[in-house]
Amino acid sequence: MGVFQDFIQMKQSHRIDPYPKHATRLGQLRKLKQLILENEDVIVNALNQDFGCRARNETVMAEILNSLSSIDHAIKNLGRWMRKQPYRTSFWSKPARTYAFPQPRGVVGIIAPWNYSLDLSISPLVAALAAGNRAMVCMSPETPHLFELVHELISKNFERTEVLVYLGNDDFSPQFSALPFDHLLFTGSTRVGRLVAQAAAKNLTPVTLELGGKSPAVIGPDYDVEVAAERITWGKSFNAGQTCIAPDYVFVPSWAQERFVKATLAKFARSFHAMEDPDLTAIISERFYNRLTNLVEEAQAGGATLIRPEGYEPIAANGLYKFPLTLVLNAPRESTLMQEEIFGPILPVLTYNKIEDVIAYITDRDHPLSLYCFSNDRRLIDKLQTHTISGSFGLNETLIQYMQEDMAFGGVGASGQGAYHGKAGFDTFSHSKSVIEQFSLGK
Repeated sequence: MGVFQDFIQMKQSHRIDPYPKHATRLGQLRKLKQLILENEDVIVNALNQDFGCRARNETVMAEILNSLSSIDHAIKNLGRWMRKQPYRTSFWSKPARTYAFPQPRGVVGIIAPWNYSLDLSISPLVAALAAGNRAMVCMSPETPHLFELVHELISKNFERTEVLVYLGNDDFSPQFSALPFDHLLFTGSTRVGRLVAQAAAKNLTPVTLELGGKSPAVIGPDYDVEVAAERITWGKSFNAGQTCIAPDYVFVPSWAQERFVKATLAKFARSFHAMEDPDLTAIISERFYNRLTNLVEEAQAGGATLIRPEGYEPIAANGLYKFPLTLVLNAPRESTLMQEEIFGPILPVLTYNKIEDVIAYITDRDHPLSLYCFSNDRRLIDKLQTHTISGSFGLNETLIQYMQEDMAFGGVGASGQGAYHGKAGFDTFSHSKSVIEQFSLGK
């Protein structure tokens, strides 16, 4: 059966039961939780095969625990989310009552990327099922072992009219995006996000785009440079920097550049004893490894200085691709490194003397998915927070805003549109129907 026929079958199922009961939705969420719990080691092994080397602790933290957290949060709050939301009735409409009724949209599409292939498939799926929808999930061809596992588990535990999982590719993914979904959520690059939005627009399909961009980190002159370096290094090294909200470049006070470089290299060396360290995640494929290599070579040819921890050099052999944390000083502003999202363990280091110059640099560019500020100076924090626009703002920490299930996650402008996680995800996959009920007054 083709994907369009699958979609039609799901639509028909939705028409038969357009509003799954609370118990039905809870059953689906608990089933999803159980299949993850029972297959933790298999999931870890599948992703390790796909990456060539995927740190177990990163898979457990970012993929398994994060997915379970989203499920538990939905189970705990589903009854409250499904309630009708009362509104104040205007004088002219009394004695009517008014409320909003959260209604399932129908059949929704989810396109997941490769960098967190399990979580970025499961977390949107949790929101879709909690909202009472049928869901079709398209996973990345970069993680075929995980796809095979997820496809098998979903096929065994869910009806074909509830959830279906597909493997994307250059031919299938555009076809999937063009289906007349009732909602489509895409996570990936800004470039592909534009193509997905164009395909969805032909059907007037509403879309949620979780994209990326160049998320800056700014170290205030009052903040401990060594502490900031440790936290930024962790955020940049986690999953080998293959994270949409990883710090993409860092602004440090001009007097603190040398201290920052030294502290960053030392933190990386303490975390990973060698390039062969199994806790150092590999680059997903040769194609992405070559792209990172080209980024630093182009910047170096333009006059940039590359700095790596001593004894740590890239590895590209026998299907394994590893890239050490690479600091780039004096990167040409017009270089690809400074124009495109890096998506790897390369960190351009920029210096500043006035915070106004930092704000001007950030606001002259596309709105980032995240912005990180390291400071205890309330005036500097407020100025950076109010004078810049970003999907999220992290103070004195990196990455962990994604893990807050009760807080919406999403971008703005080129870094995305719409949001999900927790109640925001339930709302994304629901239609809030406005209802007015007028009481009969008789004669």
